[in-house]
Amino acid sequence: VIALPPPEAQPPPPLADPATMALLLEVKAFLSFFNAIVAMALTVVYVDIYRTLHTRFTLGLVLIVAALLLYAVASNPLLHLLFGFRAQGLGPFVLIPDIFAGVALVAFLYISLD
Repeated sequence: VIALPPPEAQPPPPLADPATMALLLEVKAFLSFFNAIVAMALTVVYVDIYRTLHTRFTLGLVLIVAALLLYAVASNPLLHLLFGFRAQGLGPFVLIPDIFAGVALVAFLYISLD
């Protein structure tokens, strides 16, 4: 069993300098925008397939891609800034979900257009 030090003994995470935070915001905004574009393309592809086949599986794919599209839009930091929220404590880990979502969307698009 690994004993963790008490919470008060752990140092707080380092604050990012403004240049690093600006870069992370730009990268996250780009990833979110990219994911939204790919999700929109996939939505068009799967809706077209659903119109032809009318299968529950295709309808499920439309719903999954729509959820990923909403995730991409909602996770964009530019939308957060538009509503007056400021990013604080961003680190490189904030990019990981967008990278994974982007990989999944590109894989879906590649398989769908094949």
